[in-house]
Amino acid sequence: MIGLHLTFNKSGLSITQEQYIKDVVQRYQTTAKPVSTPAVSTLKLTQATNDCELADPKLYRSLVGSLMYAVTSRPDIATATSICARYLSKPTTAHMTAARRVLDYLATTPTLGLQYTIGNPELTCYVDASWADDKDTRRTRYGFAIYLGNNLIAWRSKLHPSIALSTAEAEYIAASQATKTIKYLRYLLKELGIPQNKPTILYEDNEACIAMTKNKMVTGRSKHIELKQHYVREQVGLNNIELQYIPTKQQRADLLTKNLPRPAFESLRQQLMQPTTNHRHDVNKNTGS
Repeated sequence: MIGLHLTFNKSGLSITQEQYIKDVVQRYQTTAKPVSTPAVSTLKLTQATNDCELADPKLYRSLVGSLMYAVTSRPDIATATSICARYLSKPTTAHMTAARRVLDYLATTPTLGLQYTIGNPELTCYVDASWADDKDTRRTRYGFAIYLGNNLIAWRSKLHPSIALSTAEAEYIAASQATKTIKYLRYLLKELGIPQNKPTILYEDNEACIAMTKNKMVTGRSKHIELKQHYVREQVGLNNIELQYIPTKQQRADLLTKNLPRPAFESLRQQLMQPTTNHRHDVNKNTGS
């Protein structure tokens, strides 16, 4: 792809977009203020704002489009960029400030990228949801990160089209969305001669959600959930998927559901983009989330 820089070394392969980022920074601003995160964690953008609409919304759309391309190798900006992309129709000064914050962050960290190494070709997934995160619609933002061995091969940060009525339901919907991608990847890897002989582990930090995937009884709390969202339960029953509990501090997908403060962001960014350990976590499942 255009703008990607591939570096081969003894440990494997690294993918960055350093020159592309520098070009984008030069295109949209002459200087960049150093920042440690792509967004302010306390800021909640909305469409209903008292800020003035931009005189030239084309500039905003162009900037956000450039940021979206940078997500190709920078999943750490996926959430902030996705949020900015929701306001392309009528961007305001507040939205432009948020978009430029993402650009400032890229200018501060142009050499960050993805690392790929040779290892055990086993699929694992981290999935999370931020219930009713969008203030305009109260829809849930979900995210997942899928690894082949220690290599991040797929990720998503997106608002779900339907409204969840609880945190557990939001997490359950997110797990179903991740399961669809995992099922496709399992088929693809099988065709490539890399069959997944064990269930793919989904790491989830909500125990109520995990219980819903194992309990086939329809209760008053779950009967309203759309049938298509029970896909994850079906795949658990077929032994293709296994949900395991993981503490929130180790939930890498949390980075793909909300804007985090600096300590949590930097910790999860390291775990998400440059993992140094395997994905078999030894955690206490009796710990609450």
